[in-house]
Amino acid sequence: MFHRLPCLLVGLLVGCKVAFADSEHLSKGFDPKCPEGYYPSVVVTEGQYTVPFDRMQNVTGSFHHAEWYGIVNSTNHGEDNTVGATRSGAIEGYKFDEKLVRVFKDDGEAMIAYTSQIPAKFPNPSGGKIASYHSYIEELRLISICQGTATLVHFWATFCADDTIGSLDTWARVRGDALNGVIVREGAQEFKGTCPGPLPK
Repeated sequence: MFHRLPCLLVGLLVGCKVAFADSEHLSKGFDPKCPEGYYPSVVVTEGQYTVPFDRMQNVTGSFHHAEWYGIVNSTNHGEDNTVGATRSGAIEGYKFDEKLVRVFKDDGEAMIAYTSQIPAKFPNPSGGKIASYHSYIEELRLISICQGTATLVHFWATFCADDTIGSLDTWARVRGDALNGVIVREGAQEFKGTCPGPLPK
C-alpha cells in the first residue's frame, strides 16, 4: 500500500526512531481474541489531502491533545507521545481510557497507536445503535507525499464489539467527521491520483 517500506516494520534498520510497548501487550492488542458475545472487526480509513506533512502532523500528532478527534478535557498521565502515556475522559457521557503503545516520527512519516484499557462505548454520529467495545486498538499513520505538498493519512483499528454494523459505522463516521474538520480548517481538499500542482522545483 505504501510506496516505501514503513520503518515500523523493519525495526532493525539503522536510524529508525520507533518506540514499542512490551511485546506481550502488543500481540494481544493488535489481534485480540474476543470473548463470547463480542465479534472481531477491522476498519480502515485512508485519504490524500493537500496539507503539507508538517502541518498535518502538528494538528494530529499529539496523543494528549487530540481535540481535532473530538477528545476534549481529557485527563492525561505520563509524557505526551511517549509509550505508556495515558488519556482518559468521556465523550457524551461515555467513558474511555487509552494507553499509547507505539509512537514513531521520522522525516516525512509519523505514527501513533493506542489501545483501550477498559470496555467502552462511543456515540454513533448517525444516531444508530451504540455498540459496546470490549477492547480496541487504533493506529494513525501520516506519510508526506507530492514532494511535501500533501499528506497520506492512514487509519486502521481492530476491536471486539457486540454489534458489528453499528461499530463499523461509528468508527468510519467519527474519523470522517474529524478529518473533514481538519481539512476545512486548513483550507485544503482531498484528492486521488495525480498530485495537485504546482509542485516544488
